[in-house]
Amino acid sequence: GARGMAAAAVREQRRAGKRVAAARAAGAHGLTGRELEIARLVAEGCSNQQIAARLHISVRTVETHLTRAFEKLGVTSRGGMTAALGQLG
Repeated sequence: GARGMAAAAVREQRRAGKRVAAARAAGAHGLTGRELEIARLVAEGCSNQQIAARLHISVRTVETHLTRAFEKLGVTSRGGMTAALGQLG
């Protein structure tokens, strides 16, 4: 949908070297594109280590994004995050 297209546009802008503010990149759910990407990988069953390797970032960076995503979605667990993502569509 439109959210996916917006996220793709943000990714392309970033790949082209443009800085895109997190607030502009955030969707209606309040997650940044990276937070949403990591949350979706959690929903797929990936561990923090797997996510870090896949995205070429540190495990600590994954943990930071997850902490912020948990707060924004109002959840306290990976299962809660998966359920919240299901409600977002």
